Amino acid sequence: MAEIDTGELERLGSALRLAQSALEEALEAAENLGSFDRRFDVPRALGGAQRLVGNALEAVDAARKP
Repeated sequence: MAEIDTGELERLGSALRLAQSALEEALEAAENLGSFDRRFDVPRALGGAQRLVGNALEAVDAARKP
């Protein structure tokens, strides 16, 4: 396996944590707005994005382990 640049790994982890925080705020705002878009369920879409970010954070955590 190729060597992992720990600085870039930390940068990725930091960006993912920021994204996770932003998605939490967006989900709260979407839930407060209620059903405002008939085309798709905005809170559900944000929940899916949260799961993807969570998966990426798990990958970063796994990469940190020796």
